[in-house]
Amino acid sequence: MFTEKRRPHRVAGLLKKEISDIVRTKVKDPRVGFVTITEVVPSSDLKYAKVYISMMGDAASQKQTLRALENARAYIQHELGTRVRLRYLPVLRFIVDESWEQGVKIEQILHDLHLEEPQDVNE
Repeated sequence: MFTEKRRPHRVAGLLKKEISDIVRTKVKDPRVGFVTITEVVPSSDLKYAKVYISMMGDAASQKQTLRALENARAYIQHELGTRVRLRYLPVLRFIVDESWEQGVKIEQILHDLHLEEPQDVNE
């Protein structure tokens, strides 16, 4: 039972490594620029996987990159199937990872709050 709980985590790590390599070395679409696979979250039955990606550029180029990855999804899954032996090869879904932008916003809010604090005269 312990290994059953660890399996999705191990599979996620393997999928992340292989998908990253496939996107970096095999996908030749010029719309796919510098893309980082930040996380892969497989479903509990391992039939589906959310692939979180981070990329450089403005919103329009990010949307274009996401569209290019979605167009290359079947090819990426095929390549993944040749590298990874699983009972079910998960259906991939690419999602833009916005955690970095959210972190920057929170950091800016905290910085602004710190600047607004009244300074103690005794310091």
